[in-house]
Amino acid sequence: MNRIVITDTNKFEEVIQVFEQTLPNIKNHFESERRISNEYNATKTWTGKSQEALYKKYTELERNFNPIVESIEIYIRFLKKTLEDYKLLEQQLNQKAEDFSEQLNVNS
Repeated sequence: MNRIVITDTNKFEEVIQVFEQTLPNIKNHFESERRISNEYNATKTWTGKSQEALYKKYTELERNFNPIVESIEIYIRFLKKTLEDYKLLEQQLNQKAEDFSEQLNVNS
């Protein structure tokens, strides 16, 4: 089973930021691909079976664009929630450790 192990919350936040910063680039690239593919579709310069085959293949691939974006968005939310839960758990453990330490303090 794959596990996410957080050893440095700052580094973990940096990873999340990289995903967040990259996502608009991916969206822009997909949109650019859509525009370009429409230019290939039945132009006066290029028509025929090869053009039709290329456009058909592109439309098959294009169906994956939205699921890819959605998956990345879901993964970003998952990472944020994981980090939030980790920080909360760490805070609770630290508080319990302090409480326990106070109970063991024989000098009080």
